[in-house]
Amino acid sequence: MVQTPAPAIELNNLHLAFGPKVVLQGASLSVAKGDIQVVLGGSGSGKSVLLRCILGLLQPTQGSVKVFGQTPDVGNISAHAALMAKCGMLFQNSALFDSMTIWENVAFSLLQKGQTTGQAKQVAMEKLSMVGLASRVADLFPAELSGGMKKRAALARAICGNPELILYDEPTTGLDPITADVINDLILKLQKELKCTSVVITHDMASAFKLADRMAFLYQGKFLAEGPAVEFEKSQNPYVRQFVEGRATGPIAATL
Repeated sequence: MVQTPAPAIELNNLHLAFGPKVVLQGASLSVAKGDIQVVLGGSGSGKSVLLRCILGLLQPTQGSVKVFGQTPDVGNISAHAALMAKCGMLFQNSALFDSMTIWENVAFSLLQKGQTTGQAKQVAMEKLSMVGLASRVADLFPAELSGGMKKRAALARAICGNPELILYDEPTTGLDPITADVINDLILKLQKELKCTSVVITHDMASAFKLADRMAFLYQGKFLAEGPAVEFEKSQNPYVRQFVEGRATGPIAATL
């Protein structure tokens, strides 16, 4: 009997509120190893909060989170550090350090772990090359780069430790359509080269359908639909249809 591999991520019945504002209320999702899982949802639907729960930066008031079979726990510093070493994160606004050069940003985690400047810079240059950034940008500062180049530099930083899991928070937000598609192609390229698992948070439907193995739609704190991307495109769920088509009229509340 062939055993099904354990999922990379298991979210079970997550509940989380900030005071009276309920963000998650029963969110459950399983992400298979090697998949690109896209999570769709409107602004304020809890997508970024979900990522913070996966990273252990937020603890749900109910339910459980497992990443590679472990529960992220910032209280257990060594165990959490070991788990996070398997993860890379691309932030929505790139989150580069303004006072550091591009290569220093990319190699930040390596320098923190005590690698020599020479070793860290060599790895940074390799990762910059992987995302299509020329070596000439290595000694520039973030303010000297375009939005697309900053996103690439942040992606190079996310893969600096050869992660098994990469989390993308709105990777194409603020980019023109052509640059956004360049980032999509890079995500697919890195997925193939690193053989990792990816979770992509987005409301960019063109990006979602290009990237996803599976999709899940988060609405009012829970997943209303989840499945292969090809099924999502044909879904008759009225909430999914309204979101995919970008219509103002439909069952989704206008508060999104």
